Amino acid sequence: MRTTPLLPKLVAFVLLALAPQALGFQDDTPETNPPSSDPDPMYRALQRPELAGADLASLRDPQETIELDFTHLGAGIESLILLDEYESVEEVEHVEIQGRRTDARGDLNAVPFAALAIEIDGELVSLGGTESAPIWGEVSPGVFEALIVDESGTPVLRLVRRFEIREGRHGFVLTQRVENLDSEPHTLRLISSAMVDMPKAENGYAGDRRRFRVGFMRDQTSQGGSLVVSVDPELDARTKILGSKIPDVNGTKHYAQSSSFWPSEKALKRGDRLSWLAFNDRYYSVILHPVFDPASTDQGDRLLSPVVESMDRFVLDSYAKPVDTTILMSTKSAEFRVEPGASQSIELGVYAGPRTKPIFADDPVLAALSLPDMVVYNIGGFCAGCTFDWLTHILIEVLRIFHSMVGDWAVSIMLLVVLVRACLHPVTRWSQIRMQRFSVQMQSMGPKQKALREKYKDDPKKLQAEMTKLWREEGISPLGMLGCLPMMLQSPVWIALYATLFFAVELKHEPAFYGVFQSVSNGSWQFLADLSAADHAIPLPSAMHFSFPLWGTVQSINLLPILLGFVFFAHQKFLTPPSTATLTPEQESQQKMMKVMMVVMFPVMMYTAPSGLALYFITNSTLGIFESKWIRAHMKKHGMLEIENIRAEKAKKGPGLMQRLNEAAEARKQIEKRGPAPINPASREFRRKQK
Repeated sequence: MRTTPLLPKLVAFVLLALAPQALGFQDDTPETNPPSSDPDPMYRALQRPELAGADLASLRDPQETIELDFTHLGAGIESLILLDEYESVEEVEHVEIQGRRTDARGDLNAVPFAALAIEIDGELVSLGGTESAPIWGEVSPGVFEALIVDESGTPVLRLVRRFEIREGRHGFVLTQRVENLDSEPHTLRLISSAMVDMPKAENGYAGDRRRFRVGFMRDQTSQGGSLVVSVDPELDARTKILGSKIPDVNGTKHYAQSSSFWPSEKALKRGDRLSWLAFNDRYYSVILHPVFDPASTDQGDRLLSPVVESMDRFVLDSYAKPVDTTILMSTKSAEFRVEPGASQSIELGVYAGPRTKPIFADDPVLAALSLPDMVVYNIGGFCAGCTFDWLTHILIEVLRIFHSMVGDWAVSIMLLVVLVRACLHPVTRWSQIRMQRFSVQMQSMGPKQKALREKYKDDPKKLQAEMTKLWREEGISPLGMLGCLPMMLQSPVWIALYATLFFAVELKHEPAFYGVFQSVSNGSWQFLADLSAADHAIPLPSAMHFSFPLWGTVQSINLLPILLGFVFFAHQKFLTPPSTATLTPEQESQQKMMKVMMVVMFPVMMYTAPSGLALYFITNSTLGIFESKWIRAHMKKHGMLEIENIRAEKAKKGPGLMQRLNEAAEARKQIEKRGPAPINPASREFRRKQK
């Protein structure tokens, strides 16, 4: 990433501001070590030891969406909790979406949305303070003030930080005002922390789902007069911000503790301009965005600049595994000049709450920033390309419609699966009929194929020619083997449905089947109490909890994956065509392996999966059993699997595509051998040549 000249100095001030009790901390790269301080600095932040230990007031949304608790360190956020979201179905502990993070040694703190430093005429002044000697004093709830003095102790600047909750909107506005108390003008730049990492999920099923997204406008020429904010199409995991590991002086690899994040090299090359930055996990988002009038037609209003000219990232626990590191983003404003007696304010907006399209679309500011387009239901990886976003949005909307009708998400999931299978039934029926008929044809041809193999076992070329001739005589097309292809083409639909259910925040902490299992047990049985988590059928004592890379943390014995295995086994029995004599031992072994993979391995992989997903697979496979049974009964009733009927139908239709292609190829070969036929003297072509 690009490195700015200010970054080495900034690293020192960030580390000192966020970890004043650990002044001995140093990075392993010499260029980012704290530089030697000026023995006679011109400016310093006024410390106020009398405020140490003083309680700070909280800000609470009257509509019960968020609550902010503050810290003296940089007048930042100690904790940001979602009042309408809970960590578990017991609804005891609220979700903390942002908060102070500490490294494993307890030496370094990462405080979100805190003042880190101010650059005054090129000189950096730390604004973090310490627990024992705060810099920031509380003026009123959510409002903090600090003074910058010169070497003689005369006040030069007054800094004010004001947090205002956007009522009912899961967010707040941070206003930072700088007032010049000096008799001279000053050129200033504010350096602040932004969001810190989202908490990692306790259950590691499906891996770390924390991502970051960026909204931007293109360069003036490409953007033209459009006000549309583009959303980066990449589903980048947070590991991309971490970058690659580098060796320290001992050769031990770790992540660089600091690097520039924006503008990236790609953004500089294309001329992209930053509009917003979002940190996401499976269900929630923390978004840094500009504050503006949605009715404005000025492109600049939808950009973070000049409030945010550039962004850097810092890492705590840089030697840890990627999932155990903590990322802190920081912002640098553009330089601005404040005349004596004047002041200047800069504003930033922050959204912290559920990542869902209806909420974003309902907020005029977020909607104007194209944030609804940021909501995707995509598990990423190699399945990202076949998970069509337009399809997932249709599925989630249909799911919401079903819920509005029946009032239960589990029933809605089952109805959605029924609807999808009904829409795909014509393709499924065509595919299964084709596969079954091809299997019957191959069975009838088995003895003849065996005889040919015995007769021409020493002449592979002749064997291939005779096999082709036999297939043609029997009216069998190799395209019959592709009968399963239409069913494979349905995979994106089912992958899209899987991704939709996995990321649907609507399922979080929602019980299945109207909470019947909790009703009959007076709430003591948590089976299917949360569709976004494993079914939790038989809880395990805390001493028996364990972690497994594929499953994450296992806290219970789950029944749905076991039921899923039985259903898959039954589905395989109905779906797999009858075995034929033409299968080689290798093919039979592969077929058995596929059955084991589906019947055993897949339920094992799904053991700690969300119960909503397990219900989806169970419903889908159960319907598949009945569908296959009906299709087979239909074929049997109409004699569609009788070899005589198949041959008669083939004869009536005439040669198939492959047979016609083979005959054309054979005719072409004959022409090449014999040469072109002589022209008929009575033809027009002959008379034309005579002229």
